[in-house]
Amino acid sequence: NAHPAMSKHYTAVVVLLLTFVVQNLAITAQETKAKAKRPPNPAYAPVQDVAGLPRVLIIGDSISIGYQIPLREILKDKANVHRPATNCGPTKRGIEQLEEWVSNRKWDVIHFNFGINDMRHFDKEGKPVDRGQRQVSAEDYEKNLEELVMRMKIAGAKLIFATTTPVPQS
Repeated sequence: NAHPAMSKHYTAVVVLLLTFVVQNLAITAQETKAKAKRPPNPAYAPVQDVAGLPRVLIIGDSISIGYQIPLREILKDKANVHRPATNCGPTKRGIEQLEEWVSNRKWDVIHFNFGINDMRHFDKEGKPVDRGQRQVSAEDYEKNLEELVMRMKIAGAKLIFATTTPVPQS
């Protein structure tokens, strides 16, 4: 039989090791869960064009992502409806990525919406809050929209602007 002091020491070591192993397993499980991929959003799926149909590009935020699939179904056999494989977010993202979304392709119609993400408020650490600094100021929003429209006109497509999603005063 082991000495009582040795038995206490052994038990303490086992408890510490078990605690360490369980903590590492929990951390590993969290990392695995964080890395687990969500199934791809069908709104982002590439569209195989049907020859002879107009090509439509939808540029917008999560609201447009939500109506992308029903819109494709409604316009099936009438238009090829595409979108970037991302939430196009605020106008400043549009300014940064428009070239990638529009260039090197022929678009007949570009339907675009920006605004709801521009109006979001953030604190000084960049966390979303009810009140605080807007992601894009009203003045910059206007300038960004004007630049986006000017750049999209160069693509030669008919432009359709969907107004910003209404936001209640409260």
